[in-house]
Amino acid sequence: MTRRRRNLEWLLVDTHLWVSSAAAGLSLFAAAALGVSERLAPMGVVFSATLLIYAVDDVFDGRTRIQPARWLTVVVGGGTLLAQLLQAPIAVVVTVAAGSLPALLYAAPIRGRRLRELPAVKPFFVAFSLSVGAVAVPLLWATNTGQYAAGALPLLGVMLVLFLLVLCNVCFFDLRDREVDARTGVRTLPLRLGERRTRRLCLVLCMPAALAAVSILPGVSTTLLIAIAATATYVCYLPVLATRLHYALVVDGVPILLGLITILT
Repeated sequence: MTRRRRNLEWLLVDTHLWVSSAAAGLSLFAAAALGVSERLAPMGVVFSATLLIYAVDDVFDGRTRIQPARWLTVVVGGGTLLAQLLQAPIAVVVTVAAGSLPALLYAAPIRGRRLRELPAVKPFFVAFSLSVGAVAVPLLWATNTGQYAAGALPLLGVMLVLFLLVLCNVCFFDLRDREVDARTGVRTLPLRLGERRTRRLCLVLCMPAALAAVSILPGVSTTLLIAIAATATYVCYLPVLATRLHYALVVDGVPILLGLITILT
């Protein structure tokens, strides 16, 4: 690996800035899809909360002992999240605090086991947490100011599509990491299904996502269909042996793409 590529991998992947930007992209899209005018502040909260959660995961996994510079991510994530929550509605503060606790405990060793090591828990836990957080923060922000009036069906539609896209995302990362997971006792879906059936599963998940986008969210269906098509493309063509940087740029690039299209449109 060249030094330039390694530096870029450290900057985007090891610091968790890229995955945090992906979560922020989901939040930005959700706010736009639900007609919420205040988008930047909720997006910032989701970004910082994600950064903090992944940084604390580094602490539990011992990566901060090997690379002490990773503590900087903990400080930046915690500091920026605290600063933003001081300006946020109380409903957002309570929700973020309540939602962050299980997310932080997700990687914590409890009686010798971790929640993420339980069979098939990881993809559904991560997909549910990210999709709910991406929708709940802008929604509660809007509800506090009396801005939200989109109704329950679009809300459920956005959560469903984001859940399915993130589920594909997590399963595909687990597909890459299946050998490491097997050695460490983390039982993921790709370990049970194998590469071919995991790819098929992700393609199947894209179908109800596309159907929900067209039938429930016609106003943003084009944006969602682009993201779903991008997901199906990496599911079919991204090599499992691709570099960490390549994998992250492509797979986590889909939620970022959602956010960028939202900004441009």
